[in-house]
Amino acid sequence: MDWQNIDTVLLDMDGTLLDLHFDTYFWLEHVPMRYAQLHQADAAETRAWLLKRLREERGTLNWYCLDYWSSELKINIAELKQEVREKSLSGPM
Repeated sequence: MDWQNIDTVLLDMDGTLLDLHFDTYFWLEHVPMRYAQLHQADAAETRAWLLKRLREERGTLNWYCLDYWSSELKINIAELKQEVREKSLSGPM
């Protein structure tokens, strides 16, 4: 990153740079796909169900908590993030 040409840096609650493109892809595409694979579920139904669950938690601390989602979904969210780390603005994590 060319920090000399950056005017504004936005930080989220845990101090990491925001990457809305990555988050959108991760939560709306990758997580539903991997959940469906791991739980042998229908991909379209899984995506609709997960979108509903995300909306239900929006505005709560759970919405931001990877441990909460790992527990709720019975998958390791941190590991799933590693699977698609190349899509992040910051590159490999």
